[in-house]
This record gives sequence, C-alpha cells and structure tokens, in this order.
Amino acid sequence: MIPITLYTKTDIGKERTSNEDSVASLIMNSQSFRKEFSYGILVVADGMGGHKLGEVASEVAAQTFIEAVTENIFHFTTSNNGVIKFDDVLRNAVESANKKVWEISENQTSKMGTTLVGAIIFDKHIYIANVGDSRAYLIKPNKSIRQITKDHSAVQEMLDNGVITKEQSINHPRRNILTKALGLSESITPDIFEQDMEDNTLMLCSDGLHGMLDDNEIIKTMNGNIYKSGNDLIALANEHGGVDNISVAIARYSA
Repeated sequence: MIPITLYTKTDIGKERTSNEDSVASLIMNSQSFRKEFSYGILVVADGMGGHKLGEVASEVAAQTFIEAVTENIFHFTTSNNGVIKFDDVLRNAVESANKKVWEISENQTSKMGTTLVGAIIFDKHIYIANVGDSRAYLIKPNKSIRQITKDHSAVQEMLDNGVITKEQSINHPRRNILTKALGLSESITPDIFEQDMEDNTLMLCSDGLHGMLDDNEIIKTMNGNIYKSGNDLIALANEHGGVDNISVAIARYSA
C-alpha cells in the first residue's frame, strides 16, 4: 500500500457570522481475498438555506457521504471478489446524502440544500462525484492546475452557451445561483469523474476559496506539505476579503 496523506479544514471567513460549510475525510484500510486495500475519502459541502439550515444540510450530507462510501466499499470487497465499481459507490453515496437532506428539509419551514464534491483515492486513481459549484482540482505544485469538475450554476450555463466570457463570469451578479444541489428534490444525479492521480495533488474546495483565488495563486501556494499549503490557501482567501466560508480538502500520496 502507498501511504495517503489527507488534510481538511473549514473557516468561517471574514464576513459571515456562521459557517455553512462542512468537510470530512477518512483513510480506510481493509483486507479481503488476501489483499490489503487502502482508500482515502474526502468531501466538501457548502450549505444553503440560511444559518442553521445550511449548517445542518452540509454536515448531514458530508457525514452521510462518508458513511455510505465506507459501507459500499466494504460490501464490494467482501462480496464481489474484491471488484469495486467506484462510480456506483459514489453515485449511491450522493443519492444517500441527498435523500437524508431532503427528508430533513421536508420538516422545515423553508428549504435547505447543499453542494457536495467528494472523492475516493485508490491505487493511484481518483474517483470524484460532484453536485453544485464546489470543485475538484488536480495540481502539480509550481507547475499546473486542472479543474476536474464543472459547476452546476447559472453562470456556467451562460459560459457554455457563449453568452458571457470567462472574465465576465468572475464577478457576474448571478454567480451564486445554482442549477443543481442536494436536498432540493427527492432524487439527484451527480457528475462522476475518473482520473489518474500520478504525482498530482488533489484539492476539493468550496466557492469561498476558488472564488477568491486565481489559478496561479493556488499553484504557487500549493508548494509545501499539504497541511501548510491548506492553511496558507485559507489565509490567502481571507486576505483577499474572505467574503464567504472557506473550505479545503487535500490528498496526496506520501511516497
């Protein structure tokens, strides 16, 4: 097994009075069919609905996602000859998180929801699920950055249709309007991605980070160990104004 190092942190930012973001991570080791498996699991969720509703939505979604992934991985490694369909694992985990948030929201006087970006790191591969505008990036420190996920947002739709430019999208008045989020309907279909980890660093983040920093700033800041890099990214987002809650989750192979 190649050791995996994980980092997660969420920060209230400079202008908000509460933190509606949630992060969670887990390194899971299991043995099946005389093989030892090691997985890294990461998730970032950015809640909506105002104060406590957003906090509850994101926390429930993040924790349910982690629990569902671990349960499904255990099931596949013990009952399916060790063959795991990670896209099915992720899809099921997002559906479980959506169902839980939806059920809680039904008992509230106003709707609540949350974005979610989650990942499984296994055997030099990354499997990612996304709903909303929290993002996943692959980064080579001091070299390159590549956005893996695609925002489910009104601004992204305008970009796709050629209505606005990338530059216009940065401060567009509709940039916070989502076209998909957990908890707003009984069912959800996440985007699923598979990538080679290679010597990249994986970063998941809420829009409180990627909305405050450009790609070059992220690349330059991600040049130390992931604990320092993560803390520095949050500090830099706050230096730039910290107008929203800021959440980061980072994964890197240790060797």
